[in-house]
Amino acid sequence: SSMWLWWWWSWWIAALVTGSSSNSISSVSPYGLLGPQGVVLPPKDFVHRAQLDQYGAYVMLWTPREEDIIIEVQVSTRGYVGLGWSPHGGMKNADIALAWVNDDDGKVHLNDRHASGERTPAIDASQDLRLIGGYQNNTHTVIRWARPWTTCDDQQDFQLTGDTVRVIWAYDEEDPSGDGEGALPRHAHRGTRSLYLREPRPTTALLRGANVVNWDIRSPKVALPGDMHTLYWCKLYKIPDIDRKHHVIGYEPIIDVSNIQYVHHMILYECHLKDSHLHLEKFAQAKGSQCYGGNMPPSWYACNTPLIAWAVGSEGESYPSQAGFPLGEDFGGATYFMLEIHYNNPNYRKGVVDSSGLRIFHTDQLREHDAAVMTMGHSVVPAHIIPPGRKWTTVGHCTADCTEKGLPEEGVKVFSAVLHAHLLGSSIGVRQIRNGREMPQIIKDSTYDFNYQQTRVLEDQLTILPGDFLVTECTYDASRRTHPTFGGFASTEEMCLVFLAYYPRANLSECFSYPDISMLLDTFGIQKVYNNDKIIGMFQDTGFSDDYINSEWEEKLLKQMDQSVTVNATDISLSAFHTKVIVVEPKDMYNQSFYSILQNTETWQDEQLLQNLQMNIMEGPHVPTCQFHGRLEVDGLAQRTRYPNYIALKSLQQDCISPSDSIEAVQSPESEAYTTPSPTRTLSPTPGSPESPVNEVNENKDFAELNEVPKTPTPTLPPHLQNKPLEENKIDTESLAHTQRGGSQNVQMPTTMIIVYTWLFILFFY
Repeated sequence: SSMWLWWWWSWWIAALVTGSSSNSISSVSPYGLLGPQGVVLPPKDFVHRAQLDQYGAYVMLWTPREEDIIIEVQVSTRGYVGLGWSPHGGMKNADIALAWVNDDDGKVHLNDRHASGERTPAIDASQDLRLIGGYQNNTHTVIRWARPWTTCDDQQDFQLTGDTVRVIWAYDEEDPSGDGEGALPRHAHRGTRSLYLREPRPTTALLRGANVVNWDIRSPKVALPGDMHTLYWCKLYKIPDIDRKHHVIGYEPIIDVSNIQYVHHMILYECHLKDSHLHLEKFAQAKGSQCYGGNMPPSWYACNTPLIAWAVGSEGESYPSQAGFPLGEDFGGATYFMLEIHYNNPNYRKGVVDSSGLRIFHTDQLREHDAAVMTMGHSVVPAHIIPPGRKWTTVGHCTADCTEKGLPEEGVKVFSAVLHAHLLGSSIGVRQIRNGREMPQIIKDSTYDFNYQQTRVLEDQLTILPGDFLVTECTYDASRRTHPTFGGFASTEEMCLVFLAYYPRANLSECFSYPDISMLLDTFGIQKVYNNDKIIGMFQDTGFSDDYINSEWEEKLLKQMDQSVTVNATDISLSAFHTKVIVVEPKDMYNQSFYSILQNTETWQDEQLLQNLQMNIMEGPHVPTCQFHGRLEVDGLAQRTRYPNYIALKSLQQDCISPSDSIEAVQSPESEAYTTPSPTRTLSPTPGSPESPVNEVNENKDFAELNEVPKTPTPTLPPHLQNKPLEENKIDTESLAHTQRGGSQNVQMPTTMIIVYTWLFILFFY
């Protein structure tokens, strides 16, 4: 009888303990994370994770699949959560998912909404979100759902692509009342962040292997001048001592937390010149110089092949397992490198000192191929002109002659790309022409974000063959500017560049073009200028030669570097070139500078002039640049080039029901145009991930109103500067304030474990 009594007491104690907190999470369920009322949210190995706020209170996990995207949010609240997609980062035309867990019965609500402006988002007529599951504990709300890439709701949904997506988020501490029929409590937290949603799984884990070595290169406490908004600082570095070949397999930025707002981009260039030790060794310990000014040693101009191109918003990169960048001249790479850092100080802050840089990962466990980076686009020259008050497109040519001479017979495979423009940039893409036909466009971002220039990893690697003609196209939105914008180094000036990482390594390093200056002058009605031949010659890039190096002058510059950092730094404005172009004819422009004509607001009121300028920039003659490593000019190429003639490729829109059933490509040699489905990435489901919803919580029939999100979002820090990443599907309460913690401390003990411990107690004292 005593045995039965002990059995009864065991079950009774277990029942009391397990029923003490109905909202706690069981972390040991064999089916995954167990929420209130036994709702199961199975574990999932998500492909991506992003901390959307500064403090780790809002975490987004997602996995891109072929037809849809699986999303989970883990938010430090017991109230409602919102996640949306926005064209510009605000509420207007945003597509919003709104969710919460009812405190009384644990019922999960998820609804599809849209916002037409700074007002309550409306419920979509078509609900295109599929709830997979959700729960809340004492500190967090967790919701998981699926959403098709292409929905049939063209009016109220934001169609997701591989372009940059402005993600908006919000949450509050309260749930809506009842089933959400009334107004939602105004959210206490909100923000925005740009992300790539369709990228393949990152491989950063490869950077922490047993045979991987770190090489940190940092700027030498550069003091930003308080009277300059833009500073380019360059410094030389020598590789670590190695006795065998090493491959660089990835990198991470090292940004001083207090200087995030000032560091715009960093490029690490390989230096290639004869007798490099003789010319560059003495600079390896020097503090550096302002880039591209009078104090930069001429020998440094041989540093033109990028190894790393980092820009604001990027978290770094890990290269594919089949390719690595060689270190050392004896092993097919470079021994000396030049780090270029672009500092942006628009408010002219004084006392800013920076030591940011790069952490480079390299190993002697070699990959199959040596890799390299090729830069192409529009040359950074003042001939890059963007009119005010409108949208504008510029192009840069990488000619067929250049790729014919610079690439191996079998071609190269591009595995990643960095797209780079400044504040006006809205779209960047690369058009590839082969044998008179346009190839499917793999590299393009129609919603480019200056503040998010993460490397684009290509799951379907791009093959470039000798003879391919590549056109870089950049679109700008200058509708809010009242004066023209020119090509240049400052963030308020513009660039149009693409950095392509590829293998196998080839000689080609730079492939640019810019509009012919004579054509530009003619477009503005300028018939003759003073020193015409000299003006034209100032634009020509003749490459690098050892003859440019004056040892005595370089020694003088070296001593100057030892005095102080940023000594004699001056503003470098390329547009000042136009002040030297003085008009002779016609008479009504006599003695005016080209700069004054361009700055005259009446110039940009002539719509016919604007149409002609756009057409000439796109289709008129360009001056091409084709250079090998070390800025060596490729001989025997045409002096002028034009936009190529080709048979255009027409992309078909994917079916909104089943993207995989899009029409097969038709490429008929007889046709003057051929079609192909819109380029998409083929993404297989993650092994072990559910192919169908598991334990759907409800039918999404309940909705709540959401008050408008304020116009100004909360700024966030880049991920590499934030708290330690959370483990997948786990809540990290250590990142929360003490008063917010408690989720992991109130986890229930499973009934089976309670019975076992009770019986051990009985047997010990019996």
